[in-house]
Amino acid sequence: MVDEIDLKIIGKLTGNARATYSEIASEVGLSDVAVMKRIRKLEQEGVIRKYTVIVDPAKLGFSKVSLTGINVDPAKLFDVIEELKKRDYVKQLLVTSGDHSLIALIFARSSEEIMRIHDEISRIDGVLKVYPAIVSDIVKDEARI
Repeated sequence: MVDEIDLKIIGKLTGNARATYSEIASEVGLSDVAVMKRIRKLEQEGVIRKYTVIVDPAKLGFSKVSLTGINVDPAKLFDVIEELKKRDYVKQLLVTSGDHSLIALIFARSSEEIMRIHDEISRIDGVLKVYPAIVSDIVKDEARI
């Protein structure tokens, strides 16, 4: 079970995954060893799944970012998921219960490339319709507790 101290530790790591045990310990009022044990437990329980870096797509040459809704024949959902997972341009793939079966976060280097990608997705067996939403600005980008 996750308690308030665990949530503080997670919040600190979410803001800076490179924070030291000492830095976290001073913020939550525990020893370095106690923080280390709690982090290991959170990792073992799958609460903390991995440590990562958040990048700016534009700085890597991806001038086009799309949140693309994809409607899929329910009988082919898992086949389409497997196909999309193979595509390097799909950075995140979500199964939803909303307006679309899937939502894909897609990075592309140009308008032409994003159009080609959307066309390619529309041709995957089982895809019924593609609903691109090109991101014009990111005003908040954080996944913190």
